[in-house]
Amino acid sequence: MSEGVYENSDGFEDNKSNAMKNTDIDGQLYGNVRAFKPSPRDGVVASEPDSSVKRPFLVAAVCLGLLCLLLLAGIVGLSVYYNRAIKDSENERNKLFQSFSLYKINATEERDQLQTRYNNLTKEKGHIQAKLFVIEQHCQEGWIYFDSKFYFLSTEKKTWEKSRQDCQGRGADLVIINSREEQTFVFNLHLRAWIGLTDSVTEGTWKWVDDTSLTTGYWGSEQPDDYEGQEDCVEIYYGQDNPVKTWNDDKCGTNHNWICEKVV
Repeated sequence: MSEGVYENSDGFEDNKSNAMKNTDIDGQLYGNVRAFKPSPRDGVVASEPDSSVKRPFLVAAVCLGLLCLLLLAGIVGLSVYYNRAIKDSENERNKLFQSFSLYKINATEERDQLQTRYNNLTKEKGHIQAKLFVIEQHCQEGWIYFDSKFYFLSTEKKTWEKSRQDCQGRGADLVIINSREEQTFVFNLHLRAWIGLTDSVTEGTWKWVDDTSLTTGYWGSEQPDDYEGQEDCVEIYYGQDNPVKTWNDDKCGTNHNWICEKVV
């Protein structure tokens, strides 16, 4: 076989080893890579990553931080509002409780007052009913009612002492006149009658049948005159012009009508 047939096309001889061949190939490849690698000496510098790539991440980080701050502020605000709402609720509850307690106390007091008034009205009603019954009974027996008192007018005449005994037998006594109104009422009964006033114990010291001293008298003109020194009992004489000047002292043994008085 001729020598040209066995010649290697890549310029390597057949007798060279495979290791040598690989080394030469690697060297050529490395050289080609270096040929394309920029060199500082050539004025070409490797460029850094573009800052526009980092900017979105910074914006996102800032936004996230702001959101975190807003969330924290919201949590703090809600916490303050919640605490204030709870405090206001407790205060309102306390006020309502105090108001309810005060209302309960007032209601209890008002109830007690109403109960007391009801009891008093019930008692008063009972007293009025009893009083009406007494008035009715006395009116049927000939008594006249005036200002919580009964008055009995005799239809016969007796001495002052016997007239008083008749009144006492009726559970009463001769009339005691304590006011101008009562004097006018007795005067309008149109009787010349004994009343419960005398100075028979001590001359000139006029006393009522209940042993109280006379304070206001309704004597007639120039009375009492103690005519002949024996006039120690008092009558009311309706035949006078002035109803508050109608008393006259007379002899106790004289027979007159009389007026009894009884307190209800």
